[in-house]
Amino acid sequence: MRPVFLSLLAVLGVGAGLPVQSQNVIPARPDPGIRGSLEAVYASWRVAMERRDLPAWERSTSLSRQIQTRNRIVSQKAPFPEALFSDPIASPPLGGLVALGVFSTGETATSTYFGRANFGASDIPISDNLLVLQFHREDDGWKFDKLRLVKTGNDGEILLQIRNQDFSFLRGEEFQPEPLPPIPQPVSTPDFIGELWVSSIGYDTEIRVNGHLCAQVSNGSGKDLVMGGVRRGTNSIEIRTKPVLSEAQSPSRLEIAIYAAEGPGRPAQRVFHFRPGAEVPPLLQETFTSPQ
Repeated sequence: MRPVFLSLLAVLGVGAGLPVQSQNVIPARPDPGIRGSLEAVYASWRVAMERRDLPAWERSTSLSRQIQTRNRIVSQKAPFPEALFSDPIASPPLGGLVALGVFSTGETATSTYFGRANFGASDIPISDNLLVLQFHREDDGWKFDKLRLVKTGNDGEILLQIRNQDFSFLRGEEFQPEPLPPIPQPVSTPDFIGELWVSSIGYDTEIRVNGHLCAQVSNGSGKDLVMGGVRRGTNSIEIRTKPVLSEAQSPSRLEIAIYAAEGPGRPAQRVFHFRPGAEVPPLLQETFTSPQ
């Protein structure tokens, strides 16, 4: 059974992916005074998306997110910027949502809201949830980076806290600003779309394909896109691992596979497979060959 390649999820920075390694986080502080500036940037970003205005989108989007978004689209052999503006997921308006709190490190910030965020997609139900907007500060001011939807479900404790205006839960990791990511290198349209399958239980694992960072996984399993895809002929892969404690106390295991397909919806072929035994090397550098 061939894998199903991921749909475009980069427009909002929302979607399923591989669980990433935790990073050193700069302590954030409440900073309600910048909420107006952040909301203005987000509003400009929404207008740019609705009007399919690439220059306006670039002005309101963080540089790292711009490159990540383009890389993800190009790696799927989709047209840029056309694919950017054709995603069926819309950006939710903030009208009708309750503003809960803003946290800032000075270089990154989050602004969290509660209510029925409407993404305009039939497969994303409109229900009471928490919406977390992430921002980066650059030389010319704040830029929108991405958003996260935190589902409250039937968590009566959080709902009670919100009703009582007790927002202490915003100190949780999912509501705090993430560290600034490194600026990725732009990629070119690949010969093959690549998909990475990883099971990294009991290990922190970092994977680079042809020099491009594709995954940083800690105690998790899943699949994601190979940034830059797979070249025709010889490709390089670098895998760095270090043991970590597994919260689930499951046996440690590491397995990595890469599948390649000539285009969206085309049959995929496994081009790389790594499943070590009891000895997991801290660094593996190998090459693999694409389909001919």
